[in-house]
Amino acid sequence: MKQYTKLVLLIAAYFIVWSVIVYAIGMRMIRENDNTRAVFMNRMTAQMKESGSTDVTPFLNDFEYKDIASTINVYYVKDGNNYDNLGGRNNTYVYVLTDDSGAVTGFVEYVYESSSYMKLIMLAEASSVVFLIPLIILLIYFDKKILKPFREFSEYPEKLSKGLVTDGIPETRNRFFGRYVWGMNMLGSKLDSDRKEIDRLLYDRKKFISVLAHGIKTPVANIKLYSEAIQSGLYRGGEPDPKDSEVAEKIGKNADDIADLVRGILEDPGAVRESFVPKVSSFYLMDVKKRIEEAFGNRLKLSDIPFSVNITGNPMVQSDIDAIVRCITQFMENAIKYGDGTGIRLNLYRQDDITYFSVINKGATLGEDEIPFVFNCYYRGTNSSDKEGSGIGLYEARAVARGLGGDIMMKTENNETEVVMYVPD
Repeated sequence: MKQYTKLVLLIAAYFIVWSVIVYAIGMRMIRENDNTRAVFMNRMTAQMKESGSTDVTPFLNDFEYKDIASTINVYYVKDGNNYDNLGGRNNTYVYVLTDDSGAVTGFVEYVYESSSYMKLIMLAEASSVVFLIPLIILLIYFDKKILKPFREFSEYPEKLSKGLVTDGIPETRNRFFGRYVWGMNMLGSKLDSDRKEIDRLLYDRKKFISVLAHGIKTPVANIKLYSEAIQSGLYRGGEPDPKDSEVAEKIGKNADDIADLVRGILEDPGAVRESFVPKVSSFYLMDVKKRIEEAFGNRLKLSDIPFSVNITGNPMVQSDIDAIVRCITQFMENAIKYGDGTGIRLNLYRQDDITYFSVINKGATLGEDEIPFVFNCYYRGTNSSDKEGSGIGLYEARAVARGLGGDIMMKTENNETEVVMYVPD
């Protein structure tokens, strides 16, 4: 509810202003009522001076019932009355009786029932409270059923665009977002399918380029040999012709250029991938833990795969959190795909100025001779024959890690595989 403090304050201000207005109007009505009552009491007191009568019948046509006192008590001095408690009650007024000479002959006490206007004020104030309570309940319901889910869902498209989503939005019975969840999950599935298709096309492209490059290598090498033979005069009895040698030298130079291009293609087949530009910001290690648990917690629970996250302290890190989560996501996907399902551990810790992110799982491990190649573009290990994949994930993860100034390592021991990424501040 912190995001809606302004709205709560606005409602409170409305309630206060409404209460003040109701109170002001009620008090004005009470003052006007008091003025009317004063007229009645003055006339009644004058009647008692003249006749001593307390009969209110002559005034029934001139005043409303609420302006006529419910009880009229007369206390004469000659009777020796005690006046200590005279007028000591609410809605009680006391008037003085005098004779023609101005001497006090007694007192008249007018007692009214509790003010109807005061009851009206209290009713209005109570009604505003009654109105405020359902408004607050409605606000809480609105926040719980609409705003809170929307805040959670609003992060999904951004994560989807960055490739940070491994699972769809959990299905919900919320009637406000049912179709939205369904549509976003369909979009996520489509993007995942498109991403796999792009990786497959890139793999086919790399394979085609590699085959083509290998096919070019042999003819280019032969052209180079022929140009060298011409330069040496091999075809002229050992006596080189200057013009032939000049042309052969140019041919050899072009052959060397083609060979360099072929070598570059074969050595860097991943050059077709886009370069990584980090977006550095400050975050806590706990933020990484929460995001990974959010992405994989329900999925691994449904798959009955034990999962634990061990974090040492909660230091602040200066790096690209989205890029780090993206790499850890790749490690987690590999752990799920190639692990035996007996458990996955994620360790987050910091030593000196370097932060480490380690994913450990049991399952089919690679041989020591294969580990140096697992981060090469399109390389797939011997344990991936029956697994879907393109061999791009770890290659991209290493490129990201190096773009952050760190690197990635892999270790295997006792049927356990550990992938460690480290990044400096």
